Amino acid sequence: MELERIKYRAKDKFTGRWVYGFPRKTGLGNWVIYDGDRRYCILPETLGQYTGLKDKAGKEVYEGDIITVNGKYPRVVLWDKMCWSLMPTEYFHDKYFWIMNLQHPGVDWWEEFSDEFNVIGNIIDNKNLLEQ
Repeated sequence: MELERIKYRAKDKFTGRWVYGFPRKTGLGNWVIYDGDRRYCILPETLGQYTGLKDKAGKEVYEGDIITVNGKYPRVVLWDKMCWSLMPTEYFHDKYFWIMNLQHPGVDWWEEFSDEFNVIGNIIDNKNLLEQ
């Protein structure tokens, strides 16, 4: 498994498009992402870190993405303490069952199933996937 540089994505505050790069909080309390050439004002609630992993189609996997394994078992990708974790979509908004249902697959799992998992959306653009 080849890990890439840590980077982030977030929605541009003005255009609503996803932008990618490195986030910073300005002296005025606003959040921006620098992509090396440009600076974008972002919506901080949409900020998600790149996991360093790609799905079977080569799509980068970010925090907040919803993945499936062979089209089943939809899970939300989250950062929990010191590792990437998965939350079943049906429990994503249920704070009482958050800890009970959070799954911590090891690095071996990500490697073993990398050719079987697919990013099907994210919790910002595809809230309907959380309700199915």
